[in-house]
Amino acid sequence: MTGRRKLQPKPKRKAPAPAPAAASEVDPLADARIRPFVERYCDLAGVKLLDKGADLRELKLPPAERAHFQGRASLRLALSLDALERSPDAEIAVLGSPFLTHLIEAIRTRAGRLSLGLIPPPAPEDAQDVTAATAPPVPLRDGTARRTKTGLAAHPIGRLIARVVLRAGAAVEEAVVESDVFDLSTGTRASDDVAGLFQNLETRVLKPAAADEMPDAGEVPPRKPEEMLRLLLGNLREKNAERVAVLQAAAEKQVATELDRLDRYFASILADRSDSEAEGTITALHERRRAEEVRRHQGKAIVHPLQLVEARVLVQRAEWELKSAHGRRAQLAAQRPLAGTAAWTVACPHCGTPPTELVVCKHEHCTCDACSMRCSVCAEDFCADHGIATCRIDEQPACEEHARVCQSCRMAHCSTHEGVCAEGDHPACSACLESCGSCGRVVCNRHAQQSRADAPKGSRRLCTACVRYCEGGTNEPVGVDEVTQCASCSKSVCTVHQAACVVDGQVHCSRHLHRTDASRRLVCGEHRVSCAEEPAAIFASDEVEACPVCGENACAQHRGACAYCGRQVCTTDLAQPSRRCLTCSQLAATLEPPAEVVSAARSVTGRSGAPRTFRAWRIARDHTHYVVEVDLGLTRKTVFTLRHGDTVPDRIVRHSVLGSKQRR
Repeated sequence: MTGRRKLQPKPKRKAPAPAPAAASEVDPLADARIRPFVERYCDLAGVKLLDKGADLRELKLPPAERAHFQGRASLRLALSLDALERSPDAEIAVLGSPFLTHLIEAIRTRAGRLSLGLIPPPAPEDAQDVTAATAPPVPLRDGTARRTKTGLAAHPIGRLIARVVLRAGAAVEEAVVESDVFDLSTGTRASDDVAGLFQNLETRVLKPAAADEMPDAGEVPPRKPEEMLRLLLGNLREKNAERVAVLQAAAEKQVATELDRLDRYFASILADRSDSEAEGTITALHERRRAEEVRRHQGKAIVHPLQLVEARVLVQRAEWELKSAHGRRAQLAAQRPLAGTAAWTVACPHCGTPPTELVVCKHEHCTCDACSMRCSVCAEDFCADHGIATCRIDEQPACEEHARVCQSCRMAHCSTHEGVCAEGDHPACSACLESCGSCGRVVCNRHAQQSRADAPKGSRRLCTACVRYCEGGTNEPVGVDEVTQCASCSKSVCTVHQAACVVDGQVHCSRHLHRTDASRRLVCGEHRVSCAEEPAAIFASDEVEACPVCGENACAQHRGACAYCGRQVCTTDLAQPSRRCLTCSQLAATLEPPAEVVSAARSVTGRSGAPRTFRAWRIARDHTHYVVEVDLGLTRKTVFTLRHGDTVPDRIVRHSVLGSKQRR
């Protein structure tokens, strides 16, 4: 606002504009503020305003202004509905109309600030003498005051005109509002006398003082633009609080109705769903829609500053140097506007309100008791901009020097309640620091986790070095002293949820443990096998045996003993009804048996000598063994099995007319 060009009124225009209507007199079809607003814009921007009848005007736009009105050189403006009926091609000047949008754009571009000049000062004999003011009119806390200067000064005063759009749900309200008149240097609201003179100057009932009437007085600069705008917008917020409350109350009723409709709608959908995954998706969508409705019905105020109208008023000033008990120094000024019957006023330089007690901030500026606090650490006074109002631990104030922000909880605290986290050696508040339940190190909440009550050692605080997650998840933190590593994948498994393989006895996580289908025992992946007859079933490695004939695994249900060689073979290789295995049924005579077979036969029969000492040999070979039949005469036969590479038989069966007998 301050960087835009100031436009002074043209001296040739004599007709005064009508006074602005009160802030509460807002007509929904034609705002009373728009008419003087248009006339003021035309006066300042060099736009010819021609009277074409009752409430009907024609604007002749100079080239510089046509860009804001879609390049038109002239336009007709109706200030009432009757005028619009008489001239249908005219534009209506109401809130929300295209014309008002174009007008606001033109004003904010070319006439954002209107300077009215100096309010005429009173006669010299009417001015009060300030030489007798030796002490400030407000007491000073724990300090002394010394008057340093008295004299006259010109203070800037002004008010802000803005367009305010209020939104809450489907309701939208728009209005042009004006703030009260404020002293733009001290931030105090102007008295009724000064505000009345300001309005007379604005409506040209009162002429500004000429340059030669200006006494020898210094110019007091206004506040920074952001501070000035914050002050004036705060006043607009106060003046529109009632309208906002009414709009928000209506929006709350609407959102309650809409939320009830959404709840009933999604409840009916969930009633027809049994899939847990689908229920989670629907619930998430329900919460998102509720949040959208609540956000849509929240009250919002959009303020478009249109114009800052300012003037200057001559004031008498008295300045004091304040000194606190700690040696801090600050400046204070009291003033009395030389207009009407205004009295001496002192405004807090920080908040702009009249103080009941003055305080010197430790950063050496003056503030009031309402916006100052005393530090609980150093016992010095400070203002709200240079410290915190409450420490999160003891709720006591702390100055900027002793205020901290915890890196863990991001909350403000004082230096008295500060400690150091052992994880990274960073500072944190004492409320966030606690010892690790495993190693004892002091860590903050950001670098610690709390185990659950059903953990092996109960609920404990654990630092990042000591925390482990059962089976690698993130929802079950436990201590390093509460876990064992999985023998398969090295993941941590807590002692409550760990289990061991029945074959090797080692601990494994649930991902690598499976129950067998028949015995329901837990086995790890290494000792998990299947039967050749039931490939989909799970067995432990000690529940199956490899068939010596085909080499395939077979469970007890699918194994049987060969009636001739005595071995356990799978039912596929066991012939029925002879109950002989496939190898025994394929025995073939041989004259030259292998040397290891001969050696094994000697140890079985006790005979020495060459193979021909035996009456007959029959041999068959399968996946793991030689099956050898030796004819000993007199219907006696010995059948033994010899594992490949061995010289000692592992199974011996003798057959005779009297029956079969297994020796080994």
